[in-house]
Amino acid sequence: MRRSPLLFLLLAGLSVLPLRAADAPLPVLTSAHALRNLSAVEAARSYPVHLHAVVTLVEPERTIFLRDDTGASFIRWSKDLPDLHAGQQIEVEGESYPGLYLTGIVGRKVTILGDGGPPTPRLVDYEQLASGQFHYEWVEVRGVVRSVTTSGKYSVLKLALGNGALDVFPVTDDAGADAHLVDATVRVVGIAAGYINDRRQLVAPHLRVRSFAGVTVLDPAPENPFDIATTPASELLRFAPNGRAGHRVKVRGVITQQEPGSAIYLRDGAQGLRVHTTTSETFADGDIVEALGFPTMGVLSAELDDAVFRSTGQKAEMISPTPVAIKDLAAGKYDADYVDVEADIRDVVREPDRLRLIAQAGDIVFQGVVQASTITTEVPTAGAHVRLRGICRVVEATQPTRSFNTHASTFELLLDDSPFAISIARRPSWWTERRLAIAAGSLLGLAVLAFAWAALLRRQVRRQTALIRTQIEAATIADERQRIAREFHDTLEQELVGVTLRLDAAATRTRDKEPKLHELITATQRLVQQLQTGARSFVWNLRDTSLATQPLAEAIRSALTTPAAGHQLEIRTVGEPRRLPESIGHELLRVAQEASTNAIKHGAASTISIILDFTAPDSIRLSVEDNGTGFDATAPVPAGHFGLIGIRERVQKLGGDFQLRTAPGKGATIEVSVPTPP
Repeated sequence: MRRSPLLFLLLAGLSVLPLRAADAPLPVLTSAHALRNLSAVEAARSYPVHLHAVVTLVEPERTIFLRDDTGASFIRWSKDLPDLHAGQQIEVEGESYPGLYLTGIVGRKVTILGDGGPPTPRLVDYEQLASGQFHYEWVEVRGVVRSVTTSGKYSVLKLALGNGALDVFPVTDDAGADAHLVDATVRVVGIAAGYINDRRQLVAPHLRVRSFAGVTVLDPAPENPFDIATTPASELLRFAPNGRAGHRVKVRGVITQQEPGSAIYLRDGAQGLRVHTTTSETFADGDIVEALGFPTMGVLSAELDDAVFRSTGQKAEMISPTPVAIKDLAAGKYDADYVDVEADIRDVVREPDRLRLIAQAGDIVFQGVVQASTITTEVPTAGAHVRLRGICRVVEATQPTRSFNTHASTFELLLDDSPFAISIARRPSWWTERRLAIAAGSLLGLAVLAFAWAALLRRQVRRQTALIRTQIEAATIADERQRIAREFHDTLEQELVGVTLRLDAAATRTRDKEPKLHELITATQRLVQQLQTGARSFVWNLRDTSLATQPLAEAIRSALTTPAAGHQLEIRTVGEPRRLPESIGHELLRVAQEASTNAIKHGAASTISIILDFTAPDSIRLSVEDNGTGFDATAPVPAGHFGLIGIRERVQKLGGDFQLRTAPGKGATIEVSVPTPP
């Protein structure tokens, strides 16, 4: 069929349309909203950007934050950009690039259009900041200052904001945050930012401000924080209709244990309390101190966060642990308190920096933890009964479904560095679980060796017994065959010789006188000669000991020496030959001998192939194949022919299988398979 030139041009035009679409220029982005909507993959294509915006914050030599009427974005800093400051109206030309969290701008040209004020901040809460939807927006937050940390030239302000805490830090060196801001309610305006991981996920939000001068105090902290009323530890986070939520409280108590830079444990009356602090200041055990901190809920009970301490100059007369029952510890009644409990040591786990005692009291298992560098007592071994003294700390708690109660599920003891932290009440028996296990393992190993030796000995005895039985049977059979051969030779064969002599004499006398009688006597002589030949063959078979001195294949070769020229005999062995019981070997020898004789005598075969297959471990296969005339296997056996019948009987006696494959003019194959003992 001939194609139209117009159709050809149309198809060619359609084929280049995708190329032209792929090569089409990218659209120019003219708003921050369009930038924010770009995925990281699309942003990497370097879309052209041209927008007007106001600078909200400048982080020197790092980032320039900006906002237009549609949203916020940023410019990656470059030394080719002009010096900018917050409030300037600018025109930006450049390309998009992915940024760490959202799309930014690689600025090629920035034009300052004039000065103006920053945009009106948006009031947001912690959940909105954590969602990331206001990332790099100009926002306002209000909360209570939890701590002020100064390091070098700058300070970081920690702000409690609803359900979370927010770090606030300036973009320039600013150590001007005053510790008196702690516990004050403040208003902070800045850029919503955050800590980002390698998967472009917001790990935690934070706020970046121009300086702490922009922090507005809405409700100042007490002028002297330690002048506030003391709150008993037992009253923390309890129902208080007129409570002042979110602000610091003061607790007074006795130092029971310390983790410098992490936590200090107090006892206020009968109540233990864990106080989190970053101070490295240490006190002596038994010192009475005041702690200012923010109440928060730990795993099971109230704790103080971001706390500071003041010593009262007083000291408790004596600090003694509270003897407790293990069920009360497991219930969490003594969380954060200094306790004393008896238990049995099940195991000791040594770590690089600490020691863990796996202990059990009743049916409850718990851990006792002590710093490896501070332990001053003897370390107990598994099986010892000990008294442990330390701080009980609930590690996990459960809230049952449809219930108001929360219960402890796992606890541990923080052992101190005193000489009384671990007291061994009873040392373990020498027969520890480990030694018992080693002894039991050794006995088990000896028993296994004994059983293995006995099994090997029993196997050897069975092998020797079978060998002796085989030898006895072979010797018995050989003796019996020799006896039968002698009896046969001395009786029947000698009598046949006598008959032959008498027939010779009779034939001589009747040769001329009675021709018919002479012919009958001559025929009888030939029959007796055949009987003698058969008898001698029978005696030779009985006395044949070739299987005792040579393999079956060689015995067959010796027995089948061809009587005339022109006959070819091939004997092959498949697999690894093995010695057979004489009864089996003898029968197989006779089968091979009978089959070969029939092939030559009745089939006029010129080639005979015998295969002995030892491949199967529990049987042997004998195959005799000839190229003779063959015969009809379905025809009746002629009178006087007993060769095949004898072969079948021999195989059946051995419990084997017999197969015959033959046809007139196609030779014959006899194959027998006989089971063999191990």
